[in-house]
Amino acid sequence: MKNLTFRFIITGILLVACSLSTKVVQAQTNVPVKTKKDSSEIQIRSADYLEIIQKKNVSVNRLINNVILEQNDLILYCDSALLFKSENMAKIYGHVHLIQADSIHAYGDSAIYNGNTKIAKLYSNAKITDKSMTLTTDNLSYDLTTKIATYVNGGQVTDGEAVLTSQLGYYYANTNDAYFKSNVVLTHPEYGLKADTLQYNTATEKAIFRGPTTIFNKESTVYCEKGYYETNSGIAVFHQHAKLDNPPQSLTADSIYYNRETGIGKAYYNIIFTDTSQQILQYSNFAEYDEINGTIFSTGGSIAGFVMATDTLFIGGDTIRSVQDSLKRKTLLVFHNVKIYKSDLQGKCDSLSYADMDSVIRMYGAPIMWSDSTQFTADTINMIMRNKTLQEIQLFTDGFIINEDDSLIYNQIKGRNIFGYFSNEDLVKIKAIGNGESIYYGKDDKDRYIGVNKMFCSEIIILLSDKKFHRITFKNAPDSEFQPMQDAVLSDFLLKNFKWSYSERPLSKDDLLIPDAPQPIEETKPSLEKSSQNEG
Repeated sequence: MKNLTFRFIITGILLVACSLSTKVVQAQTNVPVKTKKDSSEIQIRSADYLEIIQKKNVSVNRLINNVILEQNDLILYCDSALLFKSENMAKIYGHVHLIQADSIHAYGDSAIYNGNTKIAKLYSNAKITDKSMTLTTDNLSYDLTTKIATYVNGGQVTDGEAVLTSQLGYYYANTNDAYFKSNVVLTHPEYGLKADTLQYNTATEKAIFRGPTTIFNKESTVYCEKGYYETNSGIAVFHQHAKLDNPPQSLTADSIYYNRETGIGKAYYNIIFTDTSQQILQYSNFAEYDEINGTIFSTGGSIAGFVMATDTLFIGGDTIRSVQDSLKRKTLLVFHNVKIYKSDLQGKCDSLSYADMDSVIRMYGAPIMWSDSTQFTADTINMIMRNKTLQEIQLFTDGFIINEDDSLIYNQIKGRNIFGYFSNEDLVKIKAIGNGESIYYGKDDKDRYIGVNKMFCSEIIILLSDKKFHRITFKNAPDSEFQPMQDAVLSDFLLKNFKWSYSERPLSKDDLLIPDAPQPIEETKPSLEKSSQNEG
């Protein structure tokens, strides 16, 4: 009877205590706490101390010291926790360590975990890691179902020697993809990066650029608005307003490809290459650069520009190749359908070369040049450059110079080799050596034509004034013929192989890559002998 009365009194006291929101305490010291197993609920694996707080029919478990909670593949360690079982939610404090499937580790000073949504929010010194990546931030949200980590107030990702910071970040653990937005900065001992948006895969170590991006190292800087870089292979691809600065050289193109291991770079469409040390420009639609051998190859229609004292000399052709010798001296090779344009100098040939060593432009394959109203042809033509100006033009083998003095009136000079000399980029003197021939229209003091001279001489020297033949000198017993102007038939005074091709000269830089119009095929009449055979 006494025991029954005692139990009744105790029960009444407990009921009163609950109604007054007092606490019921169960102390556990180094003893695991086991609760009923339910995969949807947050379970208590162990704690040094458990306190049950009952308030308005809401039960809260307060866990202290060496706390371990779990739910399915999640294990959660902390110093203390409040477990709201009715809401299936835990507030966690001190040395928070969250482990999912033994692969994802998240840390923080405190956290809130919702067992229904399976979303963990970690606060202060938050960090999440996998096998190769570490992401740190002040506030981190991690969804255990999708395995997506998110930060919105600035964060940092460390992967080996690479450290990346941004304002916003998303990490997808399932695919190892990380997305970073706003003030993205990547630092590495060998390079750095600034971007608007960046995607990075920690497994493949591939960075994908989205939006304005700048990549730089000690030697060069790259800008693009779309592209990617593979850390392992060293392959980089840049699209949209791509630009590479490697002083004194720079390159812009629609797309740029670069392989760090092979040193091979490729550029595609709307390419502009500049070298300020050599005062060289180059335009093309495809180019390949060999960093190791120092060669550049461009095709699909290419233009090279040489910045001169007062103008730029442009050279266009199907293909341009730049090679470098052991002393880093460059040779430029241009071949097939070559054209040259400068405001006062134009030309065309089949192939051309330019060497830093002697500053000589060499033209091959039916070369032809025009300087104002003067035309030059030969088997080979050399242009001698000095201090970024044209000093001399050399015509080797069958040199032929034609100067249009007036409509249908042409002063002409032929010779085995002919040399033209320039002053302030104007042709001022011509010298023909060997088998010299000339046709020269003489004038009186009032600049009226008085006749035409036809001369044969081993050496001929002509001086020009105002871009016209002014005075002619013949050496070594010249053989001459003079015809008064009133008796001259102009068509009779054309040297052998005369061909005035002034209409073929390019009129601007834009003309350099325009194919020449096909030349009309001359019709030949059948010979009388063949006609007779056909009739028979």
